[in-house]
Amino acid sequence: MRPRAHLIINAKSGVGKGSTLAQEFKNICKELNYELVEYIIHCPEELEQQSQIAVERALNTCDVVIAAGGDGTIRSVAQAAYGKNVRFAVVPFGTFNFFARAHHVPEDHLAAFRLALTGVPRPVRLGLINGQVFVINASLGLYAKAIKDRERSTNRFGRYQLVVIISTILSFFSKHRLLKVDLLTGDKLDTVYTPMIFIGNNALQLRNLALNVAHCMKANLLAVVMMKPITKSEITRIILRGIFKTLEDEENLDTFCADSLIIHTRKPSNLVALDGEIMKMNSPLHISALPGALNMVLPTQASLTSEPLK
Repeated sequence: MRPRAHLIINAKSGVGKGSTLAQEFKNICKELNYELVEYIIHCPEELEQQSQIAVERALNTCDVVIAAGGDGTIRSVAQAAYGKNVRFAVVPFGTFNFFARAHHVPEDHLAAFRLALTGVPRPVRLGLINGQVFVINASLGLYAKAIKDRERSTNRFGRYQLVVIISTILSFFSKHRLLKVDLLTGDKLDTVYTPMIFIGNNALQLRNLALNVAHCMKANLLAVVMMKPITKSEITRIILRGIFKTLEDEENLDTFCADSLIIHTRKPSNLVALDGEIMKMNSPLHISALPGALNMVLPTQASLTSEPLK
């Protein structure tokens, strides 16, 4: 019996090109003696169910489950696959593709699909917040609001990088409230006022932002970034420092590494952004790193000039 490639593909990814990908992959499957099983997702409600079906079919076999789409689609499929004996692979077809790029997965979708069938499975770290995994970041406050505003803009103007960047900048300048939270890390409890808490799990994104916590990834820890209460002029400075990659010098950002933390908010439920997707979560928020939680197909070491960015 031939192994199967379970392709979970977001039809709306890649500015609507996602629905045309499956046909291009069939020749590769034929060449490598795989059977292609397609799960074409047209709406978010289908993604969780179809991901679970694909993972159950692939458990304890030589099959591979392939998430084709942006980081949000990849996160949803990883939610079904993590901690299980199943090979997981990605074909990046989103706006920024941080997860795939950090692990040296080709951005060319045909090369990425071929890698999914020929690469080597290796353990990859995830983040976890109240039972939901994230592959890039989790956030609440101003950054989560920016994600929500961004979705409104991309639904209107398309999922282009320029639309995302402009929408995010405008959102940062809009009116926002401070969060008052109790932050527990280890045995240390602090009460903090902040417009934003950001938990990073991707060294590439953190390096692109020039934040000085990318080293957390090498220790299999999460990178926590909290913004101090700031004025609009200070927001302008932070945005400019982000553009010119000098955020490591920004005094209004508190950063540290953590393997776990608990956030108690004053509101019983909060909007939380996970890899660009908005969810409602109840307080407290239990957050932890999950080293080696995902059995991901990656390039062989011989084909790499450097290690994956953990």
